[in-house]
This record gives sequence, C-alpha cells and structure tokens, in this order.
Amino acid sequence: MITDPLRIDDKGTYLLVEFFGEFGVEAGKRCVDRMVEACVTHKRSKVLLDCRRMTGNMPVLDRFQVAEYGATRGRQFMRLALLNRENVLLPDNFVENVAVNRGMDMKIFTDYNEAERWLSRPAPDKPAASGASSRA
Repeated sequence: MITDPLRIDDKGTYLLVEFFGEFGVEAGKRCVDRMVEACVTHKRSKVLLDCRRMTGNMPVLDRFQVAEYGATRGRQFMRLALLNRENVLLPDNFVENVAVNRGMDMKIFTDYNEAERWLSRPAPDKPAASGASSRA
C-alpha cells in the first residue's frame, strides 16, 4: 500500500504542506504541483512547506531542478517558506537563490516560528512586468 507523502492543512492565512516522503526530482515536482493546486482550491497565496521529515539523497542538480520548476509554477501567486533541517541545507542558500533568481518569493528556514512570522509579513511588491526599468 502506497501512502501519500504529503499532508496539506489550511491554517487560515496560509497552507501548511508537510512532505515526509523520499526526495527525488519527480516527487519534488509532484509536491510543487499539489501545492499550486491547493493554493487555487483553498484560495491561499502563502505556503509553509515543512520538509524536515523528508528522506533520501538530494544531489545538487536534483535540488536545482525542483527549485527551478517550483519557481516557474508558483512565482505568480505563491509566497513560500520552506522549512528544513540544518544538516541537509546547502551552503550559500543555493535552493533559495535558484528560486528567487527566477522570480519566486521564497525563503528557507530551520525554525517553524520564524517561517510563520515571515509568512505573516506583507509580501514585497513585485516589479512591473512592462519590461522597461527607470533605473540606469
């Protein structure tokens, strides 16, 4: 019997998504797809993704692919706080940087309360999509 490695709970102002399955590119992409679907269904734009119970090997390229996919799928309407264990995070905020550099409002945390506080803050304004910038 296969159990669902994802639990989604509507906390009122955000969705708590708990991923406790084995990490892999396809599992990561399915998680992203389910988060996007849940945001639409529950009419929420803020997500706290708790990956502290996730298992499995997480090569850098796999993390890159999932972060890129997540940013592409969620950057228009999702603010994401990703919660994980300190011992599995890459140096220099690699995953966060990949997502943010692709337009995602995302931050990685190791403390649940800090992640929740960050989600409760107003999201920064996104730059206009007109293409032209007034800065030189």
